[in-house]
Amino acid sequence: MFLILTKNEKMKKKQKILRFTFRGEDYEVNEKGEIKTNKSGDFSSTCIFLGGTKHHWSNHVTVTLKMAFENPELLNGCLGFDKDHGTTRKWGGQYYGKLPRITFAHIIN
Repeated sequence: MFLILTKNEKMKKKQKILRFTFRGEDYEVNEKGEIKTNKSGDFSSTCIFLGGTKHHWSNHVTVTLKMAFENPELLNGCLGFDKDHGTTRKWGGQYYGKLPRITFAHIIN
């Protein structure tokens, strides 16, 4: 007996997910950069994770999405960047009085 999978089912099986915590909230990012939070139910095609940077004065990504999938630990300690409806944003704010950083970055299958 043969099992026939559709193209979407094959993609779901092979897709890696980057998971990390930022400002106490869990995030998942697929290989296209689409972001899913623990508040949203699915990956967003309008909010794309670009990567991160370790230095708070930096205004550009130094750890790209591709680099993060190859070595997720590079993201730990970074500020995040995304593109939301075409606008690039550096994640900020405060978390317990400090600049929030990405923590616990790892890959799940």
